[in-house]
Amino acid sequence: MIQSLIRAIAVLEALKEPGKSFSLAELSEQLGLPPSTIHRILQTFVSKNYVTRDEKTHLYRLGPALISLGITAAHNIDLHEAALPILRKLSALTREDAFLVILSGFKGVVLEKTEGPNNLKVIEKSGYEIDLHCGAIRKSLLAFQPDSFLHNFMEHGLSRHADNTITNPKALIEDLGEIRKEEIAVSQGEYIPDAVEIGAPVFGSNRTSVAAIGLIVPISRADKKHLTAFKKAVKQYARELSCQLGYTESTAKSNQTL
Repeated sequence: MIQSLIRAIAVLEALKEPGKSFSLAELSEQLGLPPSTIHRILQTFVSKNYVTRDEKTHLYRLGPALISLGITAAHNIDLHEAALPILRKLSALTREDAFLVILSGFKGVVLEKTEGPNNLKVIEKSGYEIDLHCGAIRKSLLAFQPDSFLHNFMEHGLSRHADNTITNPKALIEDLGEIRKEEIAVSQGEYIPDAVEIGAPVFGSNRTSVAAIGLIVPISRADKKHLTAFKKAVKQYARELSCQLGYTESTAKSNQTL
């Protein structure tokens, strides 16, 4: 690897914190690099508008030239293409069927599915649409939608699909609040009897979830030990997919309230 490029990238990464400008001294301390090195890197970026420098405060922040690069990079990423290898890894690790769910109005539709080796399966077909309040995968997608969407969804009504379907708006809001806090959801029998779902949101370049991934397993394979492992794996791979779609925790801030 080219050390000078690695240092330059580190400077850009440090500048990504939203709403903040940095002094030369702050960047030097944060990155552990001499001020002279940081200054040379910044001057190069400033000359190409990748970084801007306030002439009064002498503070630096990311520049407008990066906007077109980000937009182009986002357009080059296909959700389906990025998700498929991650779903395969999730299935291989857990030995269970893994799902990718996206929004379709007030429903969640299975866009992709990979199968694990276990013979006893819970059937959920690709293209199958179910209300977003049913099951952990869809609820993890619902939890991070804008407040206006959540309001309209509640007004639309909460249909019952199974004995454990949450149809009380207050109870659903509390459930979504926990999902938003933990970024992982678990449900049992909310639309498929004797099935356990584990789901986690997939974020794009902002805090709104663009999809969700997860597992649907028979209750017989969802003991405490397996469930803990399933939750860890689903959350890990959801974060990996989010990163591939341009999401970073340092730049995405949630302004939603339930």
